[in-house]
Amino acid sequence: MSDTEGSPRKSGYRVEYASSARAKCKGPKPCTGTTISKGELRLGTLIEVRGATTYSWRHWGCVTPKIISNIKTSIGSVEDLDGFDDLSDEDKSRLRHAFEEGKVADADIPPSGRKPADEDAKEGEKSRKRAPKKKADADTEEGDEPQARKAPTKKPRAKVSRDFHYLAMVVLICATESSCCLI
Repeated sequence: MSDTEGSPRKSGYRVEYASSARAKCKGPKPCTGTTISKGELRLGTLIEVRGATTYSWRHWGCVTPKIISNIKTSIGSVEDLDGFDDLSDEDKSRLRHAFEEGKVADADIPPSGRKPADEDAKEGEKSRKRAPKKKADADTEEGDEPQARKAPTKKPRAKVSRDFHYLAMVVLICATESSCCLI
């Protein structure tokens, strides 16, 4: 947690430079779990864990448009964000620009937060695939009712013969007696 936790503004969100490299990013995949480097700009969301309040941190570049809209709704102005006054002028302008646009600039997204190019292509292919047409639609003619599908039947369990049980009993008895022999 930050040293200025007792600050007069307690909004549920805090922006600051990472004081150590211990915090992990809670941003979207693929960045989730990566370390936030010391001195890197980060956004904290106030959470409660087992009765204690703490911050859930993410890289500034991993902040989603939904989070920005939530901050706008709860706080109003970016200048009212906890920790904003402690930032450099360059970072203040980055935050103002993100609040105006409603999203973080692409240049601010960390390398760990970028999806590899081949994953983007795979996602595009997935969205283009269509489900195969149902046979029931193709088989029905006009005015015909589609046939109800029957549930698959279970295979009956194989019955164990009485001879097998008898043989198993004999083996057990012989195993316990040392002088027994099988024919």
